[in-house]
Amino acid sequence: MSLTDFTRLALKHCEKAGADEAEAFVQSQQTIEVVLERAEIQSERIKTQRGIGIRIIKDKKLGFVFSSTLSRSTIEEACRNAQSLANVSIPNPDWVSLPTPAKLPKSPSGIYDEETANMGGNEVLKLAMRAYDEAKGYDKRVDIDDGKFSIFLNEVAISNSHGVEAEEKTTLLQGYIICVAKEHGETSSMAFEYDVARSLKEFSPEKIGRLSAEKALASLKPKAVKSFLGKVILDSEPAATVLIQPIISSVNADNAQRGRSLWAGKRGEEVASKRLTITDDGLFPKGIGSSSFDFEGVPHQKTPVITRGKLEGFLHNSFTANKEDKKSTGNAYRDGYNMLPSIFVSNLIVEAGKKKLEDIISEVDKGIVVRRFSGNVRPESGEFSGIAKQASYVEKGEIKYPLKETMISGNAFQAIKNIIEIGSETHPTFLKAYVPPILIDKVNIVSK
Repeated sequence: MSLTDFTRLALKHCEKAGADEAEAFVQSQQTIEVVLERAEIQSERIKTQRGIGIRIIKDKKLGFVFSSTLSRSTIEEACRNAQSLANVSIPNPDWVSLPTPAKLPKSPSGIYDEETANMGGNEVLKLAMRAYDEAKGYDKRVDIDDGKFSIFLNEVAISNSHGVEAEEKTTLLQGYIICVAKEHGETSSMAFEYDVARSLKEFSPEKIGRLSAEKALASLKPKAVKSFLGKVILDSEPAATVLIQPIISSVNADNAQRGRSLWAGKRGEEVASKRLTITDDGLFPKGIGSSSFDFEGVPHQKTPVITRGKLEGFLHNSFTANKEDKKSTGNAYRDGYNMLPSIFVSNLIVEAGKKKLEDIISEVDKGIVVRRFSGNVRPESGEFSGIAKQASYVEKGEIKYPLKETMISGNAFQAIKNIIEIGSETHPTFLKAYVPPILIDKVNIVSK
């Protein structure tokens, strides 16, 4: 049976059980991963997850059940259990409807790669070793501390009682290396580098190894700097963590409706520097979050989020959209078949600027570059504080020396109003955000 056969079967049983509305979400995922620890291959794992989540609505009451077994008998039992839960649940007065059918776009190009789908454990091991060899061969002072390389073959199918029906396959590769550099008895801070891509051709283990080695070496012999309020260049990963994570939380329509977003009711207002333009694009070619539909079967689309600093709107699933009599933006998301849909970005794309990182550095009179951030970020308030890792002091347009553990703190919502420059080199991050380096001003910088 195909995955769609299982979703159709579930809907039949839900109808027999007396549901007003029903939805079945089936997922099949195979993961192959190779783990490095202390510069040695520690394990090779192959994991397979298959299961179904069934959502039933009866008199505006929800019943949700999932099963990790796909069979006729377990699906029939799950439907009965979901109906039983719906019968005893509390009605949700805000409930309107599950999504209704809409024409789906073609699958975005580059989201499924046959070569990646056919890879086995030996091929994943070779990816890990290519990164390992690149890092070790870059400089004798570099040691590998940790790492993991994985491929994912994912297939989902969704059907609901209104006629929504969708099925799609995707592939994904991701890997990371953590390096340290040692010289004359001193050890650098841990340098982290990763890559994530849809296909083998777009994935570079050598780049992971080389950049992690470079970062480790660049943090040898650190010095302290006097505390000051000033400019900080956040590389792609720390920019995503410090600045973009609070934005993702703030444009979540559920957070706005619950009063958990500082941007609730501010559509059309300026919330950031005019340099900042952000779009959520679920159809982005080769995008790590791309597919033709979201996890309710609603068509993916391109949604403006911030345009030249102005808030365009919020990201919706069908529930939050129905509450406001709007159309879903196609941002329903699930971590797996065992979860109800929430809201998350597909591919959040920060529009790149025209200057490379080195050119941005050349224009900074006094500031620091941060390549990794370890600390706390409160998405609702935007407050952040933590240690700037792989940080360097910049003076008169030049990197002078690496910094000892230096703390940075501030507020993300104020920081995006103080953007001076956005770089040209965009990098995909684990937040499903494509982020370039970003130079911000008026950040508290405290060095030990």
